[in-house]
Amino acid sequence: MTLRSARSLRPACLLLPALLALSAPVHAQSLPEPSATIKGTLVLPVPVGNPLFNAYTEVLGQVDGTYQHPLYKGLGVGVGGKMTWFGVKERALAPIITSGDISKLTLFGKVQYEQYTSARTFYELNARVGTSTFTFSCPTCTDDSRRTVLHWALGVGYYIHTSDNLAFGLTLGYETDATRFHANDLGLPDGRFPGRKEVEEAHPFQNLLIGLGFSTRLRRADDEGPGW
Repeated sequence: MTLRSARSLRPACLLLPALLALSAPVHAQSLPEPSATIKGTLVLPVPVGNPLFNAYTEVLGQVDGTYQHPLYKGLGVGVGGKMTWFGVKERALAPIITSGDISKLTLFGKVQYEQYTSARTFYELNARVGTSTFTFSCPTCTDDSRRTVLHWALGVGYYIHTSDNLAFGLTLGYETDATRFHANDLGLPDGRFPGRKEVEEAHPFQNLLIGLGFSTRLRRADDEGPGW
């Protein structure tokens, strides 16, 4: 090796230890572990696969709350509930004049996998199984319209921390309930929708779910924050 080449390598030799020193804390830093968490979500449910329900109702909204606890390497379980509201379109049922709303209370158990992608971001994959209770409230509705059915759902969420324990994120999901929408649910005469034929082969209640949520970790915040 010539003297000139040795001199040209000197800056690289001086820079290498500095780069190693700077990179060492990054590699040594471990990602946060999932903890017991409370999650809440404001959801826009989009009904799919049920044209009769879409024709006679409109979406009002959904709220969702969950407590969850980690078990092993991001895998955990949880419990929760959510309320969903739909409004009855008054003009859609002409010449029958009625109005009101449809509410759905869902109680569920949850299995989730949660993983941090950096010190301040994480994602969640989840599956839920439970029961939904439908209540139809309108002048022509009867008590027979209330029923409880099987519910299941799949979802994914991506969250960004704004503090050590508080994060906000976007959620997407799909849910279905094991029942269909009938004219008798609204107490319509002869059990038929005005001017339309009830489709017996219609799919069960199904919704695509688009939500904005928060996540609160139930543990003491670190004095130095979560590493950012």
